[in-house]
Order: sequence, then structure tokens, then C-alpha cells
Amino acid sequence: MRLLADEHVPTAFVSALDGEGHDVAVVGNEIPMSADDEVLLEYARETNRLILSQDTDFRGADQELESESFPGVLACDPTASPGEIATAVRRIDAVTDNLAETVLYVPGEWL
Repeated sequence: MRLLADEHVPTAFVSALDGEGHDVAVVGNEIPMSADDEVLLEYARETNRLILSQDTDFRGADQELESESFPGVLACDPTASPGEIATAVRRIDAVTDNLAETVLYVPGEWL
């Protein structure tokens, strides 16, 4: 799975996902820290990545973002363990290949 980890995603989550073989780009490396949500969305669209975020804007709180097409968001629980996040993403990846305009909560019901 190709992911873009927002700047607030713990590095342990990124490491766990990378260890599972996922292609994880990280805000701060690929695009500047504190970039607007629109910049993240555009980068994710252009590079065919899902956004991995703890930011509530990507969890459906921002009505303006909801009205536009977006590549898909995995809204991660900051209290989850890196292993739980990696397991949930592995299971999601196994059952779907198109999460466009979808927000899934991880680990959620994916454990």
C-alpha cells in the first residue's frame, strides 16, 4: 500500500508500516512540515497514496475537504500500538485496492 504519513503520525507507526513492506512517504521529507491540507491532498493524489493521519480535518471534520475528491484517508488512533496499526493496514490492503473518497479508522474493527 502506498501511504503519505502526516506530520503528527508517530515514527514508530511509519517504521512498523515500512517493515510490513508498505511504501510510506512522510510529511517533512516529501513535502514541507506544516503544509496546508490541500498540499497534502494534492501530493497524495499525484503519487497515488492514501493519507495516514491523526488530524481531525482528515477525519471528516472539515466540510470543505469532504466536498472534494480525495485519495482516501486512514485515520489512525494515537493510542494504538505500532503493531496494531500495521496489522490493520495489512488487513485493509488484503481486501481492497481502491479507497478513494473513503475514511477508515485504524485499527478500528480491523484487528
